[in-house]
Amino acid sequence: MFLLAHLAKVQGLKGEFLLHELMDDSAKLLGMDGLVLAPPGLDLETAEGWQAPARAIQLRSFRFHGDRACASFEGIPDRTAAEPFKGWALWGPEDQITLPEGETFRHAWVGCQVFVAGDLVGEVLRLEPTPMGYDMVVLKDLRPGRTGQRDVPYIKAWWQVDLQARRLDLEPPPGLLDLDID
Repeated sequence: MFLLAHLAKVQGLKGEFLLHELMDDSAKLLGMDGLVLAPPGLDLETAEGWQAPARAIQLRSFRFHGDRACASFEGIPDRTAAEPFKGWALWGPEDQITLPEGETFRHAWVGCQVFVAGDLVGEVLRLEPTPMGYDMVVLKDLRPGRTGQRDVPYIKAWWQVDLQARRLDLEPPPGLLDLDID
């Protein structure tokens, strides 16, 4: 599943939500099947499926309120029914998401091996978004005599990515992998 938006605020009396969008074009919600609402903290990105309290949902209406996306859903007819869902996350199936050229899903990196100058140095545990606008690649340190995790910014110039081969080649600045030795 792919995180599309958060239900930021109930708008009006008809059960509409202003969305905090996490997708490039929220109008893509129109015609999208397989939408799921999930409570905050329930991560469906790598889940094999979902279960309650998450729930399948269908878009009832979509429009813009000013410059913000506004959506309502079948089964949530009015403001009273909508209030308990404020802050919930809206997820969609990956097979209905088209990524721009060169973009990947974060979870596709998990488990990839990381090499520096041909030597295995780590395995990707996760990618974490940062407020600075780039992802932080969190690695399990696999170098001899090392333990713990290393956080390495995803700066394109440092990384050669081959997700098909599950291999990432890193050219970090000197000392970067030694900054947080456990």
